[in-house]
Amino acid sequence: MICSRRALLRLGTAGLVCGWASGTAAAEPIWTGPPDVDEFALLGDEIVTMGEYLRILEAATGRERRSARLRRPAHAEGPATVGAIPSAVVFGWYVWHEDVHVLCADPRSLALRWQRRIQISERERENVPYVFPLPRNDGIFVLVSHKHSDNLFRFNPQNGETVWSRYIERFAVRAPLAWHSGRLLVRSRVARGAQASGDLHAIDPANGSTMWRVRLEGADDAGRDSMLISDNRGYIASPVYPGESSRLHIVDLTAGVLVKSLAIDRLSEPFAEQDGIVYFGGNTPTAWDSTREQVVWRTDLTQRKGRLLYISPHAVLDATRRRIYLGEYDNSFFVLSSADGAVLGSVDVRRGHTNPARIMGMYGASRLRLARDLLIVGAGDRRLFAYATAAL
Repeated sequence: MICSRRALLRLGTAGLVCGWASGTAAAEPIWTGPPDVDEFALLGDEIVTMGEYLRILEAATGRERRSARLRRPAHAEGPATVGAIPSAVVFGWYVWHEDVHVLCADPRSLALRWQRRIQISERERENVPYVFPLPRNDGIFVLVSHKHSDNLFRFNPQNGETVWSRYIERFAVRAPLAWHSGRLLVRSRVARGAQASGDLHAIDPANGSTMWRVRLEGADDAGRDSMLISDNRGYIASPVYPGESSRLHIVDLTAGVLVKSLAIDRLSEPFAEQDGIVYFGGNTPTAWDSTREQVVWRTDLTQRKGRLLYISPHAVLDATRRRIYLGEYDNSFFVLSSADGAVLGSVDVRRGHTNPARIMGMYGASRLRLARDLLIVGAGDRRLFAYATAAL
């Protein structure tokens, strides 16, 4: 996992990790994947990985089923994420001082189906433009972040031709695109500073027109303010500076109406909901009762055993085992009880690490995904691990 320069600066001293972990659990991965994984996605019983190669791995064993060389320029930034469905694998990168490239591959043969080059001038961009794809069978939707001109596109999945494009002001958050009830949902950040706010847009996928837009007050959390969709509700937590207060926005995604906006301290990104309990990750993972509108439990992970931590935004709820898995960027991931937030242990992933050999590289568990009874962990030095959840 590589942080952008701006994101790392936003973290400030609270985001710096000092020292080494101790007392970590002895759990060992049941398999270790290729050493060049920048991003990955689950696709049925397979894992799609992006690095020097585009690979398809068998999730149960980590065995490589097929691969294809990616000719990514050495000075390219990305991919920020990869979108994978049975009919398409979509990803992209930004070539410094040039253009944004969007690529679509066939997941069966891994042959490149098409590639689009989106021009972007220096005056049109803020920071690094990243490609955020949302592939569907009838259309490939892509948002290019930090681009001050047309930045939301629908491409033909067969040939990459542009069906429509439009501008979503002003710049995207970390996970800007989602799909709900036949609508494309787009998160954007409109203003920073004392009057910080953002928008949630519902877009007609047929023509790109706006169906509704809801203004959401609050700042961006270093690009971590993602949205949780549960039934027809969207949950979004935005910090309010200065201090530790957050705004929890609850949006009716069918009507396009802000149902509630609540002030709750120390909430980070929501990642799961079960039986009316909404779970939030970050440095202070929290369980919140949506019916009673009160915190059930909160665990403070900001400093453990004398060292500061920065928790990655990819938390996972294991409903079967009543566990929560949270990665941290230095060397490990935590295992918490979803019942009371108790820390049950942590697992070191830094052993045997390789040097990321890039500025601002990190080592710890930056990306977590649950594949049935396996926890798939993407480490900051580009290694990939699978752990049996029964052993955690």
